[in-house]
Amino acid sequence: MHLTVDLHSHSGYAGGVGQIELSSIAAAMQLKGIDVFGTGDCLLPQRTKELQAQLRESAEGLFSLAKDEAKFLLQTEVIFSTGLPEHKTKIIAHHLILFPDFRSIAKMDQLMRKWNMKNTIGRPFITSKERGFLEEQLWEIKRIDPLTEIIPAHVMTPEGILGSRNNLTSMQEFYGSFLSEISSIETGLSADPQMLEKIPELTELTFISNSDCHSSALNRIGREFTVLNVKEITYPEIISALRNNQVEMTAEFNPAEGRFYLTGHRSNRKDHKIAVLYNENTPADLLCPECGRKMNLGVKERCMQLTDDKIKPVSRKFMHLIPLIEVIAFSQNIKSVNSSRVKNIFSSIMEIFPSEIALWRSDRVEELLDKRIDPKTINCISAVKAGRFTFDPPGFDGCYGNLIIGA
Repeated sequence: MHLTVDLHSHSGYAGGVGQIELSSIAAAMQLKGIDVFGTGDCLLPQRTKELQAQLRESAEGLFSLAKDEAKFLLQTEVIFSTGLPEHKTKIIAHHLILFPDFRSIAKMDQLMRKWNMKNTIGRPFITSKERGFLEEQLWEIKRIDPLTEIIPAHVMTPEGILGSRNNLTSMQEFYGSFLSEISSIETGLSADPQMLEKIPELTELTFISNSDCHSSALNRIGREFTVLNVKEITYPEIISALRNNQVEMTAEFNPAEGRFYLTGHRSNRKDHKIAVLYNENTPADLLCPECGRKMNLGVKERCMQLTDDKIKPVSRKFMHLIPLIEVIAFSQNIKSVNSSRVKNIFSSIMEIFPSEIALWRSDRVEELLDKRIDPKTINCISAVKAGRFTFDPPGFDGCYGNLIIGA
């Protein structure tokens, strides 16, 4: 069976938003068509208590609110950092950790105490002086439970394992002997499978896509997702699918929308009067001609640095999508996705389709929406399904790309 999952999110404890209610997430999951959702920040003691108080185990290793079918998987993001002899600065890499139960989280908390690591923020740091210590930390986490899973997050963004900040030529440099336990990577919002498929160390790994959302808003939850092939809806089956590349498809941002796609500096930086961005011919020293400070190399160019064109890529099914609520807003020339008109059109569409994902995967969209939904909205939905959209300018320096549909 097909299982639609979004396994990377954050609570209010990770910053960016206020408190996010699990009930709001569950409601959004139903509208979007997400079957299993990562809880976010499950390692933080305050968050752990909230999850334990509100969730009950509804399937092996998966949890639900009372009288609700939406399923949650215990998940956190952790930032590992270590020193490497060949690098002047510490290597910092974001990772997802998936846990099968609350006992495993308690054991992870004990490890944090053993290592004298602070567990006071939603996205904690686990630091080590050198790779040997990092390897042992990773193996100790893995020994918590055979089903504990560690996944490199947004692998090509500046602070992803292969991102431009770290400038590693190989994941082996970072993981050492633990590399054998890495079976999946998260593509991130600024990359897609086509950009990653010819990077040597990634070719045999499972590619997954997640929203990495800090909100229950309809343009955040499920903005990227993964469809897995599983035998039953359980945590062990999800882990098995990840480890054995049982991915039916992923839904991705067009990478040009992602905040780190191109190299550049936005216009509101210090000593800037204009924005500077490069689609090609980036200065070799990465110095910004406007302010003289160093720019982060964009994901597009970073992927090109690591790509080996001799590699024959594995076939991976994916599609580029835009959240439906954003498509509706664009069609109505309304800036806010929270506009009552935009929300009303979304609700009308949800009376026709069981979920947003069902709409995107349907071959009968125009037929079913005709005469029931505003023609401008239907045209924009059809354009997105056909890939007729772009971003001008593309995303860079922490800014999302500017959407244009029908280009």
